[in-house]
Parts: sequence; structure tokens; C-alpha cells
Amino acid sequence: MNYRNSEMKIDQLVAYLNDEKINLSPAFQRGHVWKPGTRKKLVKNIVALKPIPAVFLYKEASGSKYSYNILDGKQRLESLILFIGNARADFAIKNWDKYFHGEAQRRMVHYGIETSNGRRMFKDLDDIAVRDFREYAIPTIEITLGDESSLDEIITLFVDINQQGEPVKRFDIVKALCKTDPLLKGVFDLLAQEERRGQDVFYKSRQTPFTAVLKRLAIIDAIPHGNARVDRMWERLLEIALFVRTSTHRKPVEILREFMAAGGRKKQARLDAKELKKLREIFAFLKDAYKGSLGTSRVATDQTHFYTMVTSMSKSDLLARYGESQLLKKLEAFAALLTGATKAPAGLKKPFESYRDLSVSKTTDASRRVERDRLFTQIIDAV
Repeated sequence: MNYRNSEMKIDQLVAYLNDEKINLSPAFQRGHVWKPGTRKKLVKNIVALKPIPAVFLYKEASGSKYSYNILDGKQRLESLILFIGNARADFAIKNWDKYFHGEAQRRMVHYGIETSNGRRMFKDLDDIAVRDFREYAIPTIEITLGDESSLDEIITLFVDINQQGEPVKRFDIVKALCKTDPLLKGVFDLLAQEERRGQDVFYKSRQTPFTAVLKRLAIIDAIPHGNARVDRMWERLLEIALFVRTSTHRKPVEILREFMAAGGRKKQARLDAKELKKLREIFAFLKDAYKGSLGTSRVATDQTHFYTMVTSMSKSDLLARYGESQLLKKLEAFAALLTGATKAPAGLKKPFESYRDLSVSKTTDASRRVERDRLFTQIIDAV
């Protein structure tokens, strides 16, 4: 890779954006993760002509012209797009909406910032301020890929330069390195479909038992943005799918490290018919079971108890053992034990206390997961 230090005036940036020469959504990039306050603070500094960190772009030939993929600075450029918008006739990003599909982001367009003259939107700035704004030079590091450059190298660089601000998550890297992995793609297809809307990538969530059940988890329900929510469901379902395949507990971080180490070169086989059948049976049962009190219980909303319930159902085939009606009653009884609504019978008191202790700390430790499964099944058998 070759690096060139330069700068790009906002005037030129807007021309590139209008010409769609900058791709803000390459494979390894994340969604729209900056909060409104962070966007406003950045633009306020630019309007005040204060320096901001450099933007990293890597350059590719695209037909008769070059195009640029954002490596670092996506959130900064998005903040500028939303601030400038298309409200001024003399300086606008006419296609700003192509870069944002989600309504939450679109509602931010033409946002105002605090200036020495009070709160101002871009269209309210006087001609002098707009001239200076257009001439503002963003530090830019332009990367040209050599013939031997690989996606692995680009992502490694992406991780290295993204140590500040919004942290890069392992799953972001796995998605980029292993985008064509049959297992990863197959699990995603159970949850959503990827659509490119203009210059934005959008995950359209499917209405399936998988999404209906996983959305009940508190860690997923708390996520407001569509793509980020699908990512979290994807990561959780991948972990469960691998357990259905192997009946072996592993730490989530170890699963992701293995994908990252393989770098997309060693692919996991797609879910086969037997594995898919088991997953569909479990999640279809839970979707119906959640219509009652079980759907708001900790078994449904807490990821530790949920993971244990699903892996125990898979390994011990609890559905076949008890049938849907009886298993539902047993799960509801277990949920009541968790809340303290009912007390554990004398014979279950010690196993339940052990289960509860194992659910408090180091919850992803493989040996603790094995023991939780054993205790969960023991309790389910007895209630």
C-alpha cells in the first residue's frame, strides 16, 4: 500500500459526493454510529475553522475515473452531509438522501449548531461564513492499493487507526473478512436481507420466528438502529447455530477469533437440513410460547438464561421428550423460580442455587455453560 498525505477542501468533497465518487459503505464499515451531539460538535469546530482529525481514503480505479472508499472518517463525512444537505441553492449535496436510508438519520438533515451568533443551520450562514466553510481543508491520507494488497491488510489498517472514538467490534471484522462464508451468510439469511439503497447499505429484517424471539432479548431490544440490531441478532444466532452443529460450548470471543484467524480462507459449511430443522423447531416453539408470560420473563430477555434454555433444548431434545404443551409449563415454572414467585422444592434447592450462582459472573465460560445446561435440564425434568 502507498500513502499520500494531502487535504481535501469541503468544496471538492461536496463535488465528489454529488458525483458519487466516495463510497461510505465498504464491506468493513459500520453503520451510522455517531450520536447527534457528536456530529454537532464536529461541525461546530469546522465552522469555527478549528482542525479535525485526518480522513483515510483508499483509491480504486472505476471505469474512466477513480473512486474512493472510506477507511476512517465515515462518521465525520456523514456529519458534514447532514449539515450541508440541500437547503441552499448555491452550495448543496443534492443527493444527500442516497447516503442515508434510516429515518432516524434522515430526520437529522439540516441540523443546527451553536455559533457566536446563536443557533444556525447551514442555510442561515452568511456568505462570508459559507465561503470560509467551502475552503476548509480536511486533512486526508490517500491510500493506493498495490497489486498484492488484500482485504485482510485493509481491515488490519482499519482496526489500527480506529482505536479512538467508536470502538471496532470483532463481529464487524468477521463480517468483512468472511462476507462470503456459507455459514455466516446462511445465518444472516434467516434474519434479514441486505439491500443497497443509494449509497447506503440497509438490512431489512425478516418477520421470522428467529427475529421475533431474538428481539425479546434486552441487549437487542435496547438497540434503536436497524442494522446494528440485525448485527447483534446475527452474532447471537451464529453462536447458537454452531452449538446446534457441534453440541459444544465455546466463548463467543473464541468463535469470532477463529473466523478472524481464518480470514475468510477456511469456510464453514452452510447449515444442513437437519441443523436447520432443529433450529426452526426450537424458535417456532419459542415464538408461540412467548405469547404468554414466558415472553416477558428473564428466560426470554436475559441472554444468559436464554442461551442456556436454547442449548439445553437442542442438546437434550426437550421438545421431543415432553411435547410443546408440557415443556411450556415446565419453562414457565422455571421462570417463576428465577423471579422468586415460587420457591424451589427441597430436592431442587441446591441445584437451583448452583444454577443461579453460575449465571452471575463469567457467564460465557465454556465449563460454566456446560454445568448450567446440566442443571437447567435437571430442574426442567423435576418441575
